[in-house]
Amino acid sequence: MAEINFARATKVRKLRRYFEQQGRIYIVVDATRQDVILPEHLKGDPAVNLVLNMRMPQRIEIGDDAVRSRFSFGGQSTDCEIPLDAIWASYVPGTNMEDGIVWKESVPEVVRTVMDMLEAQHDEDEDEAASPPLIEDEERAKTGRPQLRIVK
Repeated sequence: MAEINFARATKVRKLRRYFEQQGRIYIVVDATRQDVILPEHLKGDPAVNLVLNMRMPQRIEIGDDAVRSRFSFGGQSTDCEIPLDAIWASYVPGTNMEDGIVWKESVPEVVRTVMDMLEAQHDEDEDEAASPPLIEDEERAKTGRPQLRIVK
């Protein structure tokens, strides 16, 4: 008896619904995985963006285990198979990825590290913007030079 993977079933359902609602979406694929079938020049990229468009003449299958279609890369058509576990985000072209769907459990480690660093930097920037100026900065602004003060 086949094992039911509820997380994957939920992912399939969300991806299918998102595609049906939007009609044109990007899927972001971890092409560092060995089980991803894409042209060789895309292998090794943890964030390949592929367009799925309802108006594409070829069939696009969003199966229970993978997305399959014949994609065109630089005018060259290639049969591709992308396992669902290799898809880590989907969003509408012309929008930010954060406005779409991100499946955190599928985000490649290298991308997760970069995202965490950017989030930490964003938090630091917000903290700096919200913090009041230092007394030394106020004194420097008044006189044009740093001021010393005695601290007891």
